[in-house]
Amino acid sequence: MGFSEELIEAIEGDYRASEHFSDAEKAAMHWAEVLTERQYRREPGKPDVAAEAVAELKNYYNDAQIVEITFVSGFFNFWNRFTDGLQIDIEEKPTMDLFKVSTQIDPEKYLAFMRDCWWREGEPKER
Repeated sequence: MGFSEELIEAIEGDYRASEHFSDAEKAAMHWAEVLTERQYRREPGKPDVAAEAVAELKNYYNDAQIVEITFVSGFFNFWNRFTDGLQIDIEEKPTMDLFKVSTQIDPEKYLAFMRDCWWREGEPKER
């Protein structure tokens, strides 16, 4: 996907101390980690990790961006549970090659598709 091994190691390691990421990126990764590890559930006697992470996010992102970061993290948490639960290994080369096909969009075919979508029934066709 375009990440170097060095960058992947930095993410998997101590990303907070890494020079590969900006403070904003570190805040977003920390929030994703809080969500993934379910640290948003405050436990008595333990620090409120989620509140600290959100406060950090607010230094760099507006509310809409925080919602988007949360959505993306939640989606990938879902995707991991889904593929793990069904034992789908998307790392195998033949499977990864299938994704390449889906990322190639012919603009003319896309425009034709959008012109003919169901929600445009009854409207004059654009040409």
